[in-house]
Amino acid sequence: MSGIADPKVEPRFADERNPTFGQGALRRRVKLIAEQGVVRAGVEDSYHSFRLNLCHDGTRITAIEPVFLRVPLTTCPSAEQPLRGFIGMPLDLPWRQLVAQENPRAHCTHLHDLCQLAMAQARRSGSRSYEVTVPDEFPDPVWTTLYRDGQLLLRWKTFRGTVLAPETYAERPLLRGFSSWANTEFSGDDLEAALVLHKAYFVSRARSWNVEASAGKGVAHHEVMRGACHSYNEPQMSAAIHNRDNNIDTSDPALHLLADLD
Repeated sequence: MSGIADPKVEPRFADERNPTFGQGALRRRVKLIAEQGVVRAGVEDSYHSFRLNLCHDGTRITAIEPVFLRVPLTTCPSAEQPLRGFIGMPLDLPWRQLVAQENPRAHCTHLHDLCQLAMAQARRSGSRSYEVTVPDEFPDPVWTTLYRDGQLLLRWKTFRGTVLAPETYAERPLLRGFSSWANTEFSGDDLEAALVLHKAYFVSRARSWNVEASAGKGVAHHEVMRGACHSYNEPQMSAAIHNRDNNIDTSDPALHLLADLD
């Protein structure tokens, strides 16, 4: 993916840099609750807060109801329209067929991911939660962790888009190229967890930037991001504006993300 998925893309000027980078962390939580005929799902981090009801008949998706609570761009809520392409899909549609049918870059990628997770949860039943913490990678490497249902599942030392430890995965990419190797190393629930960590790591890249400085500004000039997602495709890209008062610092582990789903 373009733009922020490139580990070489970093703030170049002082006013682009987050002055507190190196003092905090990106925390992201995903919650999935399967009930009769519906999965209630949510994802929340410093820059996003989405809820999603995925309705189904036990075999196929019958309706999708997204809720946009915090979004970075004014055009993000219009991603509800392409999301309707999921309606009618089999709950057990393989990942590769799903992305071939519904290109993530034509969607809000966060909702696209949440739909996939909700489809899996509909087949599992019950509930599941993930919490990923990516400390600021400055000035040194950090330990990125993923907890599933309160239990530590993944603990990787990371730096500038690369896994450094454990040795089994050393020098593997965490941004571009991640899916290629992850699909050979993991399967089933373990692959799902690895992908959740990968997406949180991707979002954590925004921590180095002074995101608030962009509030009220357009994105039409950000050619490096063109085609990355729904809002960075036309006609949305020409109209998109960075929202004000959207971001929160999720560094404090006491901050309860997705509290309404617990």
